[in-house]
Amino acid sequence: MLKRLFDHLPIEFYIASRYVSANLRQSLIIMLAVGIGVALIVFIPSVNLSFFSYFLDKTVQNAPHITLTRELDTMPRDKKALEAVFKAQNRPEKLLFSDRTETRRRNITAYKRLMSQLESMPEVTAVSPTVREQVIAVHGSQNHSASLQGIIPERENIVSHIEDNVQEGNLESMGPNEVFIGSELANELGVAVGDRLQVLTAFGERSYKIAGLVKTGVYQQDLTLLYMPLQSAQKLLDMDKEVTALGIKIRDIYDAESMARLLANTYHLKARSWMEENKVFLDQIANFRIIIAIINFLIVFAAATSITSILIMVVASKSKEIGILKAMGTGPGAIMRLFIIQGVFLSVMGIIAGIAGGAGLISLYNLSPMARGQTLLGIERPPTTISVEYAILAVIYALISSILASLFPAWRASRLDPVEAINQ
Repeated sequence: MLKRLFDHLPIEFYIASRYVSANLRQSLIIMLAVGIGVALIVFIPSVNLSFFSYFLDKTVQNAPHITLTRELDTMPRDKKALEAVFKAQNRPEKLLFSDRTETRRRNITAYKRLMSQLESMPEVTAVSPTVREQVIAVHGSQNHSASLQGIIPERENIVSHIEDNVQEGNLESMGPNEVFIGSELANELGVAVGDRLQVLTAFGERSYKIAGLVKTGVYQQDLTLLYMPLQSAQKLLDMDKEVTALGIKIRDIYDAESMARLLANTYHLKARSWMEENKVFLDQIANFRIIIAIINFLIVFAAATSITSILIMVVASKSKEIGILKAMGTGPGAIMRLFIIQGVFLSVMGIIAGIAGGAGLISLYNLSPMARGQTLLGIERPPTTISVEYAILAVIYALISSILASLFPAWRASRLDPVEAINQ
């Protein structure tokens, strides 16, 4: 059957197959070099990019694409009055206190009208008002700082998909005297759904019933989350009909920065995009890709070197056969194709083995203790999946490198003098 196949192909394919089988050990070395290179190119980025993709999905999904707030008012102290007081009392704290400033929180008023204007923009898909404040959550003798967020559940769910993170309870049916808290905060305080919680603020305190638990998978968030209805938060914080922020969801998340600048200039508010808030992490991803590109080049270079050196050895060992082929009328082009076909064939076999090996390494990694637990960022590790992008790149790199690596020994074989080659 194999003979019938080669009967329909140029003679160089048949000869190349004979060289592959005749030099089995050398052929296996080439396939192993290419296979290991492909497996590493697939495995290393897949482990890291799976986490990066998971983190970005969590970031984009669980937070507004753009957040609108108002700047803080900064009011410098009256230095002359302070100096007069300190001079009269002959106190040394003058330099410490004279440079201090006071800040006052500024909220967004008439936010409903602003929401209507934002929702009329074609780029905006949803807007959600939020009241945010740092508070103390108390249960019995236990207390912990928390990040209070007053929300309208049905609106907030469209903007940040918080319903997907609810472990217990129904967020949209949350009553005016009920709260949802993070799962880690519940563990810290030793509370469960149905228990009561004291919420302490600078404006007073109030008791609320825990109606549900939220788990985002990000430890620090789950340790501080505390949701309550918007009107309840406004009442607790003595904010009348104001909000501290508007969360905005847009159609194209990668237009967030330009859209944030437009909103800031239009409404004279502070606008922060998710890209700005996660700039350090996005820079780390870009740096990681550069490092991976360098590693990939070194891996491919090592594999190509092995292909070149082994094919040169094959040319040297088969010089008499090459001389006979040339004496029989085989042209230099056919001789070159013979060795290029041999190199590409072995690379393709190595690529197949490498993809399988990379997938196997990923499966073993997912079963290992390293794939469990949390990262330094307090984020649960997601299951690692194969990176299709880098699998395709591995195939392209391996094919190109095998062709380039085969060119020199193929050219060298085509330049052999048939008389000298036969007499060796």
